[in-house]
Amino acid sequence: MPPVSMPMMKRTSLALLLAMGVVTPTLAQDQPKKRFTKQVEGPELPGPITRPEKGANPKPTIDGAATDGDKPDLAYGAYQKGYYLTALDLALPRAETGDPAAQTLIAELYWRGLGVARNRDEGARWYEFAAAAGDREAQFAFGNILLRGTVVPQDKARGEAFLKKAAEQGHARAAFNLAQIMTARRPTWASFKRALPYYQQAANANIADAQYALANIHAEAKGVPVNDDKTARQWLAKAATNGLDTAQVDYGIWLANGRGGDKDVEQARIWFQKAATKGNLVAQNRLARVFAFGVGVKPDPIRAGAWHIVSRRAGFADSEMDQRFQAMSPIDQKRVLEAANQLSRRIGS
Repeated sequence: MPPVSMPMMKRTSLALLLAMGVVTPTLAQDQPKKRFTKQVEGPELPGPITRPEKGANPKPTIDGAATDGDKPDLAYGAYQKGYYLTALDLALPRAETGDPAAQTLIAELYWRGLGVARNRDEGARWYEFAAAAGDREAQFAFGNILLRGTVVPQDKARGEAFLKKAAEQGHARAAFNLAQIMTARRPTWASFKRALPYYQQAANANIADAQYALANIHAEAKGVPVNDDKTARQWLAKAATNGLDTAQVDYGIWLANGRGGDKDVEQARIWFQKAATKGNLVAQNRLARVFAFGVGVKPDPIRAGAWHIVSRRAGFADSEMDQRFQAMSPIDQKRVLEAANQLSRRIGS
């Protein structure tokens, strides 16, 4: 977002924070923000779902192996220990008799190339078997495979149907992806309303992207009767706390502007710092302006210039900060560049 020009000065009050470009980005009226439409990639399973109990998820034992009653899942136990070929040997007899958990384990071994040569075709085949048999991890994985269409012929309707089945079994990432598909296909108020329960499911499961989506939904009244900045700010805080850099910079902006609650410039600076060190260019620019104009801190032109240079090198344009840098003495410009180089090394940019 381009900064708004303002007179050169050493200090500024909080009232001028909006004027210096710290404004809340809003969700476009015709479609969600780019980050808002990003789906959770799949299949990227944290580990195979083990032999399920009837109507319930498996319960792990102390060593991590799931149980079917009192019987340990030896295949999954071998998988956890890194004995992938052993896991494959133990899972195959079960898989061939139609055990969906064993089929999912085999699918993951082939998909990721664990203990065997990576074979995405074979992995997809086993995912399909397990998905058809009702395994929710396999439904999530194979649904995404169908949606991408890179390993099997693309079939969006079938892929979406598998995601819905997985979501209905409590798969939070499937719920989030399903909501994203619904709103991206037709970003209308009615579509957001239909997708809202799925966003809620994923957000309650602590998926940061879903929490950020809910913040936008409540802020912009997408699928809800009226905008609710207080609720939006609560979800934004959760997404920021869960490490989503886009949410961190937005939350900092809301804190600085007092949107949805009290103003807190000091906390805003802290959240800008968190996002800036992750390489978020907007946060780096906002942090530069905080130090340049002394918003809640003592003005620090060297620190301000360093953050500006870091963001500028990455392509973020701010003509006013450029002018401030050019107005510096040669020795201060050198100090700024040295500080910027140190910052870049520290954050890996």
